[in-house]
Amino acid sequence: MEILIVLVIIFIFTVIPIKIGANLLKIEGATLGVCFIAVILSIIASILATVLIGEGFFPSFIAFLITAVFFSWLFKTNTVTGFVLAAISIAVQFGIALIAVGLGVALAI
Repeated sequence: MEILIVLVIIFIFTVIPIKIGANLLKIEGATLGVCFIAVILSIIASILATVLIGEGFFPSFIAFLITAVFFSWLFKTNTVTGFVLAAISIAVQFGIALIAVGLGVALAI
């Protein structure tokens, strides 16, 4: 049961932000399956940047650029839309993390 809960949380934290960003940008064909593939490609970009360059800000920025290119290719949009989608998904993930931390602190008090 715990594994299922963890998988649902990971799904909400990774796939839903991309789906929200695609809906905000009115990208057609952004189903949950395509968003899941986008998450896999984003993870691959992050791993490649970490392995080839190292850790820190620069590899994270390179991973962001690669992710944006993957998004523009996967969602069949222009490159600018891919960059905006990548930025929106990161912002939504950050917002979800802040809400989760806020709820955790509120429940701990």
